[in-house]
Amino acid sequence: MTERQHIEHAIELLLLHQRFLVLCAKALMLYGAPLHHLEDNLTRLSKLLDLEMTASTLPGLILLSFDDSMTHTSETKVIRCTNGIDMHRLDETNKVLRRIAHLEIDIHQATKELEDVMTAPPIYPWYVQILNWGVLSWSLCLVFFGGSWTDSGVSCMLGLIVGCMNLAAGKLSGYTNFFDASASIISGLIGAAFAKWSCFGATALSATAVLLPGLVMTTGVIELSSRHMVAGTVRIFYALLLAFIIAYGIQLGVEIYNKLVGNDVMDNSYLDLTTCDSLTKWSWFGTFPVAIVSISILVNIHWKHWFTVTVIAGATFGIFYLFKSVLFLDDLAPVVASFALGMIANIYSKLTGQTAYVILLPGEMFLVPGSIGVRGFSSMLNKTDGQSLTLALQMITTCLSIMMGLFASTFLVYPTGKQHSAMMTV
Repeated sequence: MTERQHIEHAIELLLLHQRFLVLCAKALMLYGAPLHHLEDNLTRLSKLLDLEMTASTLPGLILLSFDDSMTHTSETKVIRCTNGIDMHRLDETNKVLRRIAHLEIDIHQATKELEDVMTAPPIYPWYVQILNWGVLSWSLCLVFFGGSWTDSGVSCMLGLIVGCMNLAAGKLSGYTNFFDASASIISGLIGAAFAKWSCFGATALSATAVLLPGLVMTTGVIELSSRHMVAGTVRIFYALLLAFIIAYGIQLGVEIYNKLVGNDVMDNSYLDLTTCDSLTKWSWFGTFPVAIVSISILVNIHWKHWFTVTVIAGATFGIFYLFKSVLFLDDLAPVVASFALGMIANIYSKLTGQTAYVILLPGEMFLVPGSIGVRGFSSMLNKTDGQSLTLALQMITTCLSIMMGLFASTFLVYPTGKQHSAMMTV
């Protein structure tokens, strides 16, 4: 009887270990862990739990293969979940993994804590998220797209409308696939209606800034360089398709408005940001922190990290502006800025134990060139081919520059890799 109880306990513990790994894989995918680090984390964790496991990941899909050399059996678990972004829950998940890696808690307590993280309510309610879309569009219009105060007011209104549409997409599964296109069409339609009083390019792009594919493109390039071929290819193709959808949706909204008013009120250069009446650069000292805090709320970063995130992102953006607009080193600017961002975030993580990816993401989102891809496809649709090719190449080269800077900084801070966790950067 004692031997039977021992066997039952061993089987129960084995199943608990497997269940914990499945929960970890699902949490890391749902909350935005980069796929090339997700596999590394799961492999390290399986060795810690004395499991023979192989992990394979694709965007939205995780395959965990458990082998037993004693009984010559294997079992594969298929986990399907969406790729989301929730930095607070990702940070809490990483804390659980770090504690179990340091043997501070047992598997039972770790499983319970991870379940509590996955079932906890969001830290920001739905109405805060909707208001944040408007504030984010307002601030990005002033800082990133060179708009005026009038442009920012129109952008804020469009951002609130797109935020409500995003809430509807989360509630209605049938509307999710049409959300990106419909948000772009509405932005183009309403932006064209206010084109007499505002800069259309700044208002339309800032209203759809959250949908811009720059972050997805950069992550895809990083995963390709990490030899994660399938995931990187899928992300890059999706980023290009998303840029095309947004550009086509904005153009379609403009055409709908032209038909409604009976004449063409917009020409083919409607996304040209050089025509915008931008504010003085001194205004960035007030609007830039607002933009960073809005991005932090968007990706669910806890309020206690807002100051650190704002300081790090501000230093990174200052370096980028110095090299690009003062020294006129356009090709070197994203490399140096992303290198500085990765160095600061990884050193801060090493000193404090805070997840570096949480601190790094808002600053990186300011460097990614999503709007460039949209303007490139818009130029292509309007048959201005020379400009479209230049903008498309600029988007890809900027992504490559960011990848080089992040990898170089990670290597300098962790030349042999982290001992207990692979969650360091993108």
